[in-house]
Amino acid sequence: MALQKISFKVPPGLWESFSKQARGLFLNRAPFLNHMIAREAGELAEDIGQCHLSLRAKRHISGALKKQGAKSVNIEVAQSTAKALNEVVSETNLVRDAFFCRLIIFLRSSDALLKYLEIPREVGMFGDNLERMPSSPMRAMEAVRDDPLFYIRHHVKERWDCGIYAVRLPRELDWTACYIEDKDAPGTKAYKEDQRQSAELFELLEANAFKKVPVLKRMHAK
Repeated sequence: MALQKISFKVPPGLWESFSKQARGLFLNRAPFLNHMIAREAGELAEDIGQCHLSLRAKRHISGALKKQGAKSVNIEVAQSTAKALNEVVSETNLVRDAFFCRLIIFLRSSDALLKYLEIPREVGMFGDNLERMPSSPMRAMEAVRDDPLFYIRHHVKERWDCGIYAVRLPRELDWTACYIEDKDAPGTKAYKEDQRQSAELFELLEANAFKKVPVLKRMHAK
């Protein structure tokens, strides 16, 4: 398998947390991420579809990541893996670093993230009919290896009707966004127009909220 070095930027705290978990699970980060990128490139393309990130939206995401103090990380992946990812990046104009950050965040899936997305912390908590985990430890690890994000992806699609690379996370995590509409990117005309409409709607609601409600006269029986 021909390998090549690739680099991406990630907040130091996120990378260290991921690395610590990987070490605890005896995972070699580079081969694991190579496997995940190769596996998820198709899912990423499907989630984003025909959407193309605008230049202003791309700058917003890149700027948000820069504010996190993101540092460059180098890993070796298969040339075929790098090619598959680069094709999706080229087609959608997404921020490649944001994809890596989102992938790592979903691989870690903290309790806070699961709660925000309304995903159960344990498989089978609500009597779902999802594929069960093998009892054999080695086969269970093989099952997880083949599709680590299987359960997360299922619940996101069921609850939010989209994939994990398209679902909206809190605005504080815009640096992990693979796609956002222009109306959600500060500085764009669409964003300003959306803000103007929201302000007008708010003013209208406020005006109506404090209008004096007419008191109906009680009808007396003759």
